[in-house]
Amino acid sequence: MLGSKQDFSPVGLVQNPAFGALVLWQFGRGFQAEKIDALPRLNSFFLVLPIILHAETVEMVRSTNPSSGLAKFVSKVAENRERLYAIHDRALALRGLTLESIAIGVTSQLLNVNYETADVRANELKPPTPAQGIKVHLAGAERLGRWFSRLPQSQVFKLLQVEP
Repeated sequence: MLGSKQDFSPVGLVQNPAFGALVLWQFGRGFQAEKIDALPRLNSFFLVLPIILHAETVEMVRSTNPSSGLAKFVSKVAENRERLYAIHDRALALRGLTLESIAIGVTSQLLNVNYETADVRANELKPPTPAQGIKVHLAGAERLGRWFSRLPQSQVFKLLQVEP
């Protein structure tokens, strides 16, 4: 058994499936709050962690006005094309973490996956108050969920230059 927080690497503290599950749940809550008659599709969840777990892009999410939407965020990221293409690379690299995070989200009843339609519901729960250090990630995930809900899924993937 690990004795303290110091036993984890800085990457391990952020890139863990329990934290990922909470981030994905917040994304789903934002999506559902913005578009009450629809649920996010499973494959859109694979875009969340590559954006939210990257310090530079989560800061761009945070600094983009919520009403500006995904296109404004993408235009900020695309000021340096490599940053935009890096989202695709991170999506590939974080597939395993995303899958583990979804599994923990389902097990902990934060998320419910309809395996026939590939829709994901973020359940109505009240988790404990998050630590100050992760609030920016959760707020960013909610903002992404709201932005994703405003566009067809194919357009979200196209804007972010990610192959579905």
